[in-house]
Amino acid sequence: MNLIQNNPYRIIGLLAGASAKEKDKQSKRLLQYLDAEQEPENDFSFSTLDGLTRTTTIVKESITALSLNIDKIKHALFWFYNGNPITDEPAFDAIKENDIYTASDIWEKLVFDKKITKRNASASSNLATLYLSGFNDNGLTTEILRKGITLKLLYLESAFSDEFIRQATDETFNTTKNELQLLFLNQVKSEIEKSGAISTSEFLEIVNSIEFTAKSLFIKEFVQKPIEQIELKLEESKNKRKANKAEALKIGQNLRKTTHDLLIQIENLIGKDDLKYATIADKLANEILQCSIEYFNFCQDNKSNSTYIETSIELAKGAKSIAKGKLAKDRIADNLSTMEGMKDKEINNAIDLLKSIKKAFEENKAKINLEVMSMKLGYNQTINWSKVENMIANSLDWDKVVSLIKEVIPQSNIEKIKNSSNQADLTEYKNLATWVFGKLKYSQKTQVKYICYWDTSPTVPTSDDFPLWAKWAIGIVIFFILTKACN
Repeated sequence: MNLIQNNPYRIIGLLAGASAKEKDKQSKRLLQYLDAEQEPENDFSFSTLDGLTRTTTIVKESITALSLNIDKIKHALFWFYNGNPITDEPAFDAIKENDIYTASDIWEKLVFDKKITKRNASASSNLATLYLSGFNDNGLTTEILRKGITLKLLYLESAFSDEFIRQATDETFNTTKNELQLLFLNQVKSEIEKSGAISTSEFLEIVNSIEFTAKSLFIKEFVQKPIEQIELKLEESKNKRKANKAEALKIGQNLRKTTHDLLIQIENLIGKDDLKYATIADKLANEILQCSIEYFNFCQDNKSNSTYIETSIELAKGAKSIAKGKLAKDRIADNLSTMEGMKDKEINNAIDLLKSIKKAFEENKAKINLEVMSMKLGYNQTINWSKVENMIANSLDWDKVVSLIKEVIPQSNIEKIKNSSNQADLTEYKNLATWVFGKLKYSQKTQVKYICYWDTSPTVPTSDDFPLWAKWAIGIVIFFILTKACN
């Protein structure tokens, strides 16, 4: 962790809480060694922690960084201090000898599953610093960070942190437990954001799992940032959507994607039932829905043949998963219902037309049959059923039927009909299309063959498809062929 590796106390080679006299003495000694291009020995820079760079310029900057009380305490939070010589000094000696494990073992025995007391207070703070120094190391990032933050906050929550403050500053400095904890957490947060070693959500999960005085204040400050970020993205989305409705789908999809983690952060901090969460969630859901609506309307107005209905529905469902309030949920539900109704518009219109054709034919058939059955026949009179069947077959103007089919079920709609997810509607459409197709003549069938998209066999004319004069001509030709064959 950079807060530890480049800590001014470490660079100078001091423990936190060193007196002004010790600071001056060590600073002069260190600068003399650097001028002689030598490395000083036996100070508290702990080279085993890695990342130490010392030049004359860096040392002088570090001396200046420890001038004010607020800076002293800020850096002391991320360094070691001697609060109990009996246990701390052996641990420091071990670290100087590059023996991290011994130092860790000394402090862990004092603090493991124990309350913070005067005897183990400095061990708690020092062990926390040791844990935090290993942040980013060998894939142990999250667990090490969790241990370090937890232990440091427990220490800062105890009454014994007052002694630490007195050591690190002078008698003129006053601070509260809240201020000290927030100072520590805000520095850790900044470090995490810069490093990217773990997500902000993971950091918040760690903080939320610990009880400490400044928790609500930290969360309140922290939650405002993702809310503001979402609001900026909402404004950006709104402007882009209004400027280019053709891109509204992509704009909405991008908004949902880029705000996902921010919304989770807010949820982890304050929960979904909090008014602040519900308010920003509903704003986000409404904007995503508006992108869906405007893209849907744009495609309809421009008679798009793309799958815009499905993609608009998918985006609206994404908005539904975010919404919290009743007004937002109801608005999304209403628009989803409208879009779902339009989803199968092509197949529904086709079914309605084919049904009406079949119904009209069946009604004509029933009417003709009723009239025929009601006829009073004279002696030796019979019904010419062939003529009756012909009357029924021609009871509709099939040329007009074909024109109507081409208008209501254009070939451009077949792909959407074919891809319908409603199998019951698809079966009904196929049955109706097959029935209607069977009533048409060859010349009519060739015009609307596409409605039976599943039937790839060629349409062959039957005898009923030929006019009477053609039938006579064919009969005469066949007669002469047969007569010639017999001779």
